[in-house]
Amino acid sequence: MRIVRHGAGPSAIYIITYHKLEAQGALPKPAMAEGAEALIDLLEKIGVDFGMAEVRGALEDILRFGSANIPDLWLSDEEMVEKGLVEA
Repeated sequence: MRIVRHGAGPSAIYIITYHKLEAQGALPKPAMAEGAEALIDLLEKIGVDFGMAEVRGALEDILRFGSANIPDLWLSDEEMVEKGLVEA
């Protein structure tokens, strides 16, 4: 999962894209979150484990550098469609 921040402060917009390891089938569909709270809500809905050190580090990288990858998030094709992360 890749997250890119556009802008800064409370008005920042975050674009979240989930990429499949196998590029066959549905194409990734970016999701947008307006503000940090909306980003956290979206990540919780997707199933991101905030207890993982890698996730916390990725969130810090987003704040410092404007983008980051969240590793080890595995979703089935059905879960990706259900969460709106791919175009069917």
